[in-house]
This record gives sequence, C-alpha cells and structure tokens, in this order.
Amino acid sequence: MVSNLRTQRAGWRAIAAAYTTIALLAASQAHASLTLLQPPRTLHGDAPLIVTVLADNDGSKSKTFALPVDLEASVSNADNHPVALTLRRDPHAPGRLTLSPGQFRKVRYSAVLPTGMRGSASVSLLNWDAASFVVLLNRAAPSVPVASASPLAAAATEGGSPAVHAAEIAENPAPASTPGDIVTADSSLARLQSRLSVNEPIFFAVGKNGDTNAKFQFSFKFHLLAPETPGSKAFLDNLYFGYTQLSMWNLEAPSKPFRDSNYRPSLFYYIPDTGWHSRWFTQLGAAAGIEHESNGRGGADSRSLNIAFVKPIFTFGNPSDYHWTVAPKLYAYLENGENPDIAHYRGYMDLLLIYGKPNGWQLATTLRKGTRGGYGSIDAQLTYPLGKLLNGAGGYLWVGYFNGWGEDLLDYNQRRHSQFRIGYSVARW
Repeated sequence: MVSNLRTQRAGWRAIAAAYTTIALLAASQAHASLTLLQPPRTLHGDAPLIVTVLADNDGSKSKTFALPVDLEASVSNADNHPVALTLRRDPHAPGRLTLSPGQFRKVRYSAVLPTGMRGSASVSLLNWDAASFVVLLNRAAPSVPVASASPLAAAATEGGSPAVHAAEIAENPAPASTPGDIVTADSSLARLQSRLSVNEPIFFAVGKNGDTNAKFQFSFKFHLLAPETPGSKAFLDNLYFGYTQLSMWNLEAPSKPFRDSNYRPSLFYYIPDTGWHSRWFTQLGAAAGIEHESNGRGGADSRSLNIAFVKPIFTFGNPSDYHWTVAPKLYAYLENGENPDIAHYRGYMDLLLIYGKPNGWQLATTLRKGTRGGYGSIDAQLTYPLGKLLNGAGGYLWVGYFNGWGEDLLDYNQRRHSQFRIGYSVARW
C-alpha cells in the first residue's frame, strides 16, 4: 500500500512539473499573438462574410507579424454540402506588420458566400484551431454597407494610431502607443475564446437496461501558446491543455446519485494536418502527450492512472463528403497502482473508427481489446444534424450503444448489461 502511494505521488509530481513548465513557457512567450475575433452573427442581403484578425503586442519589445494572404475555410448548411471558401486579406493590409509594445491592429479578411445558400451557415476555418461558428443569412434584407476604408487606413479608430501607408508599415515600426492601443477586456475575452475548442464529443443521453440511467460528457482543449503563424507545426505552437469529464447518473436509485464520474486532464501536442499525404490516405493528423484519469474517490472505490499516448489520425476519402477516419490511440501506463490489472480489460489502445460526412450522419466507434481472454469493449455513437430535422435547431441527435467491460473507471473490471441510449450532442468527433 505504501509503495503504491509513493508511486502515485511520484506520478502526480511528474505531471505537476510538466504543467508548471508549460505554464512558465506560456507566461514568458505569449506576449504577442494573432487572434481570431468573433465574426458577425448575421449577414444581410449579399454582404460578404468578414473575419477580423487581431494582432496585439503586450510585450516589452517591438514585434513583427507575418499576415497570411488568405484564410481557407469550409462552409455548409442543411441544404448544401461543405464547399471551400477563401477569405482574402484586405488589399491595403501589408504582409508584415510591426507593432510597438502595447499596440494592436485589426486586419480584415472577407469572402462572398455561395449565392444559393440560405438560413444558417456553419463556417470552419482550416489550419487555424478555432471553433466553428454559425452565421445567419438574412438574404431578404438590404445589404449593410461595409466601410470602404481598409483596416490600416482606419487604424486611428481601431488601434489608436494615425493611418500609415502599407509599405511604410511593412518596413517601419508602428508609431508609439496611445491610450487607444490598450487591448480592451472584450479583445482579451476574444483571445481566450479563440483558444478554446472541442476536444472529444459533448453529449447527454438516457437509457434503460435495469435502472434508468444517464450518461453525459463534456470536453474541451485550450491552445496554450497562440502561434504567430496559424499553420505553424512547431512544438510549442501546438501545445494544448485538454479536459474531459464523463459521468454516469442513476436516475432511479434513492436521491438519484452519480454512480461514477471520471476526470481526464491532459497535456498534449496536436496538429490536425501534418502535411504528409499518400496514395492510400488523404490526410494525416497527430496528437501525443500525457493524460491523467481518475474518479476522485477514496478507499476501495478509488481508481486512477497516468498514461503517455500517441495518436495518429488518418483520413481516407474526401473530408467534405462521406469519408473514413481511423485514429488509434496507443498508450503506455506510467502509473496504475490502484488498478494494476486494468490492461487485462482495456489493453494498450483505443481504436477510433469514424464514417460519415460533416453535414450528414456519422458513426463513431471506439474499440478496446484487453490482454486476457475475451475482455474488451465497443462504444458506438451515431449522430445526425438536428438542423436537418428541425428548422433552426443546432447540435445533433445522438444514439449510443455500449457493450463490454469498463464503461466507466469504477467498473473497469466488471461487465454490465449492454446499453442503448438516446440523447442530444453539442459536438461530435
């Protein structure tokens, strides 16, 4: 018991040291960034979609930013397959922008959405890890005029400094900061929001096989260091803190208790597209890091483990249509003293198989195979966009099936009844 406790404490100290190191790196390097601001919620008439990028420098030295010429995106709605969309940088904006300490500038990118698109449209930026956003297309309304002045010509109002010719800005530092250059609370909140995105599916579902029960999960990841170049593949530019919580809720027992809740903080490197391509796969993403999982209990019901994992993410076929995603999460146990035989039931890999398309149904199945006997599990989740069933609805209809050992960490070595559930999903794989 003493040995297990010492091992567990050593594992916690290793994880705490890793988190502390990353926090210090973030504090020392996150002084300048490019941030995607919240786009407008409604477009009137044929007005173009405008996305604003905030460049700000809250460091102690001047900083030069490289601004991408285009932002690549995908746009879809209930009636249209996803189509490619290129948002072009304002023609008056330079490719490089130098800011003095305390200054910020906003640069706009714009594109015209397909003329046949109506209702709400979902826009996803590619090679920029930001959450997708929804824009309501009010085609019947007259277009709202867009200011003709470029973001740089309007710098006096957006950044608090006089307008400067693009060529001059490309070669010279921006003028000294003024009170208007102070980044407001709104822009600070926008920077925070732009770094948050979904990590694993978020859902709530209810089923009955024996007692009526509910299963729900929420999950997010936080981009620790905002890269100066959105498509950067550098290690520090792609570090994330992730958190996932899965809870099992007994709805028929007295007081309706949570039977078990599992908490999974993680620290990992992630890029959605490595740039490696092959004749047999369309795209290859990758993730690797460390993860802690526990159920927060004490005594005989306490469960915990620490793992190191690597996860290649293969895409087969056209990502805008029906396609396959295969993502094996391979892991090694760094510490599992409270449940030393967990590999017998869970093994060393979670194999995620996904088939579907962005604006249609999707079947995501996670398979596990233990190292002994017939132990293992299957967790299948079928989702369908609610907007295609109910006009204006968001999220997904969710139907799930689980069979095998260890639906939650408390029962990793027990097999319960197979379980169907139905519910609602905010986000899916």
